[in-house]
Amino acid sequence: MGAQKTESQKRIDALGKALGKMKSSTTEASHCCDQLTKRARQLDSLTSPASDASSMLSKASNNLGSTLVLMKDAREKFDTVRDCEPAIERLHRGVLDVQSEKSGNRKARNPFQDDTKGKIVLSEQDIYAAADSMEIIRDAFEYFIDRTHWRSTATALASLERVHQMGVSSMCVLASLHLVDAGQAVRLKRVVKQEGETHVTPSNETAQQTRERLSKALQNRDLLRSIGEFEEYQPVEARLVRELRGIFECLSGNGFQLHPLPKKESPGLAHIFGLPANRVVRTEKVGAGGFSNLIQRPLKSGFPHVDAYGEARKTTAFSSIDAYHRRVRAERKRNAERNRNDLVDEADAAARDAVRCLEHAMIVVAGEKNVYRTIVTPSLTKIADEDAVNDEISPFYRKACAAAYSHVVACVVDKTMDIIETMFLKEGGIGHASGSKGENQSFTVQSAASSASGGLRILDGVRMLGPSLAKLCDMPIGDGTAEKPSLASTLCIAIHRTTVKNCARTLENLAKAIQEDPLKGTAQRAKDARVAPLTCDVVRAVRMVSPYVSAYKSVSKRRQLPWDPNMGEDAGELESFIRFLIMRLLNSLKGKSLTYTKHAGDLGQARSNMFMMNNAFYLRDELGPPIAALAGHDDDQYRIESSWFVDKINKLYESEKSKYLGHWEVLNTHLTSVEHDELEYQKNEKILSLDSGRLIKNRFSGFNEDFERLWEDHKDLCVVDPRLRNTLQKEVAGVFLPLYSKFYDKYSQIRFSKKHQDEYTKFSPYKIEQMLDELYIDAE
Repeated sequence: MGAQKTESQKRIDALGKALGKMKSSTTEASHCCDQLTKRARQLDSLTSPASDASSMLSKASNNLGSTLVLMKDAREKFDTVRDCEPAIERLHRGVLDVQSEKSGNRKARNPFQDDTKGKIVLSEQDIYAAADSMEIIRDAFEYFIDRTHWRSTATALASLERVHQMGVSSMCVLASLHLVDAGQAVRLKRVVKQEGETHVTPSNETAQQTRERLSKALQNRDLLRSIGEFEEYQPVEARLVRELRGIFECLSGNGFQLHPLPKKESPGLAHIFGLPANRVVRTEKVGAGGFSNLIQRPLKSGFPHVDAYGEARKTTAFSSIDAYHRRVRAERKRNAERNRNDLVDEADAAARDAVRCLEHAMIVVAGEKNVYRTIVTPSLTKIADEDAVNDEISPFYRKACAAAYSHVVACVVDKTMDIIETMFLKEGGIGHASGSKGENQSFTVQSAASSASGGLRILDGVRMLGPSLAKLCDMPIGDGTAEKPSLASTLCIAIHRTTVKNCARTLENLAKAIQEDPLKGTAQRAKDARVAPLTCDVVRAVRMVSPYVSAYKSVSKRRQLPWDPNMGEDAGELESFIRFLIMRLLNSLKGKSLTYTKHAGDLGQARSNMFMMNNAFYLRDELGPPIAALAGHDDDQYRIESSWFVDKINKLYESEKSKYLGHWEVLNTHLTSVEHDELEYQKNEKILSLDSGRLIKNRFSGFNEDFERLWEDHKDLCVVDPRLRNTLQKEVAGVFLPLYSKFYDKYSQIRFSKKHQDEYTKFSPYKIEQMLDELYIDAE
């Protein structure tokens, strides 16, 4: 037991020794760790400054690299003027060279060869090179704008602006030269005549044919192919189109300047848009080549290349319509000289030429619209380009382009308006009645009718072509705002307003001329009571204005007329005007007929009745409803079938005929019978006694004297128509001849005179019939 405890004690002692040893080892290890920590701290304090220095050196290296890049970029920007100026300078010199040639300061040169004397022949690549250089200049300008604190920035900006402005000016001048050199945007049509087709020219085309031609063209939507003698076409060559598109692409948007886009539109656009039509009045002299000074203002859209396009094409478009007008005017003059012996209706010829000019104006405007769409429209399309400085299209630029197009075509519309109103003022004669000095000047019914017909012809053309012309003149801006009408569109409206006003004056002048009848008024009358020239002139006037029903309605709806104060839908039709003319004519004829009554005796009244009867018959025959039994009348002639005309003229005719036949009733007063108990014979019972014979003698002698007098007075009266002559001869015979035949048959068998029986009975019924057949003369 003691031995066992000793063994356990030994193990415990051994374990205690081991634990003590482990404690000492742990203490020693902790001491070593503390020493290592102290050494690590010492090492870390030695390596940290080196790391900071390395980091600073790395940052300094990066800053130096960035500085080198900035210096290189700045050097490139500072060299922009030196690099880009040669291309722009070459363009500038080439443009100056072309200008010198066109001004005649240099001899002509071959455009495909460079000479050795410094002349420059610009190529398409030169344009593109200059455009690229200006793009680079714009980039450099923006670069320096962001670095205004640099000392040399001001000098660099000034140099960039100088070179850029030289490029803009050169491109604008070159674009203007190209657009002017391209010439007119119209050319003569190639017309192939079909076999058997009637050749209709502007000089012989009727109003109905013109209306049908234009109506058919409007329905088929090929109006431009059916009007005028010219057709639209693209005058700019393919190479020039590419050059011009390059110029507009370069200068579009804000490319024409280096500064930011303006926040307000150019003040020069104010007179292009929003001008009311009633503000358009004539400011230029007649024959000066224009109607209003509105188109004479220079275009200032705020975009120089757009202004260059507008001014260049305006010159070309005006020369196109002006040259055509001069051509048709010279043609009219030649025709007048060629047909000097024929009566030429100058007003009608001038009106036809005015309508031709209106048709040509539409072709010119269509051609200019084609040029606009080819050259300008592509610059209005936004193209996504990552290299572009600014691919946004300014709304002011869109409006400026639309204003430039209006500026171009407005001169065409203005010239057309001047041509139309010149016809009214000169050939139409309204100039005589419009001014204070000419207010009392008179003109014939024929000239007034020609003027009214010509005015209605022009208005008919304006009415049908005006909407299409206004549509051609319209160019949408497309900026999303409410668009006001352009100057060209306003002038189109003014053409219609002016034509309606002038046409109304021609109609008023016609009515006034009929009332006054200046050349053959009430004091001028033919002794033979023939149809008054005024009646023939009025019939001609009615037929001349009758085809223009719709044109007249355009006048009456918009103007108060002396015979029709209503306007709008309540306005009267053409027949109301014709009725007014007929009534004016009848009043004038009644005044003329009164001058016949100044003649002593019944002859003056007979002539008055014959005069009114002739004119009434002529009016009924020429303007009344056609009579199926009569042949030889043109069914296409205008006829008045209304009851007011038929009843009025028939009543007048029958009344005057009754009054005229009443002059022959005096013969019946001598044809009274002698009572049988009043007849006493002499002793041989074959010859009446002196007193009884005197009763029959007085009757025969009275009849003979009155018949001879009436026949002598009436035989030289003029009758307008053979039908009327036959009718009057029969009705005159019917007044007294039946009674005279009975009287003659009864008393010619009685011997009432010993020596002069044959003298009393010299007018047998058969002889009277023969004499009545010779009564009246035909109209020459």
